Amino acid sequence: MTAPCASCPWRLTSPEDGSGIPRFDLDLMRLLANTVGPGDAFRPIMACHGSACGAEVACRGYLQVEGWSNLSVRLALIDGTVSRADMDPEPGLALWPDFASMLAAYEEAG
Repeated sequence: MTAPCASCPWRLTSPEDGSGIPRFDLDLMRLLANTVGPGDAFRPIMACHGSACGAEVACRGYLQVEGWSNLSVRLALIDGTVSRADMDPEPGLALWPDFASMLAAYEEAG
């Protein structure tokens, strides 16, 4: 699967109050600001909320919106941890344009 999960918080169709997103926690979402930033940099890779602790996989919504500016993601492409298909936007799928916009909407709803 290369599309973001059906309940991915990056999807504009996901409820902004976090209901329907497994293990959603607004406080944890706030901490994920370290996965984004201006320009290229080595940053942590945002994990999918559906992945198991200790066996995290990259969030496909994150990869498709913010991934290219993360040097750690680009290295993961080289070593095969992340595939190019994971990063290609899904046609017709509406995602938040950036982490700041997504977080602001969840903050407002929370």
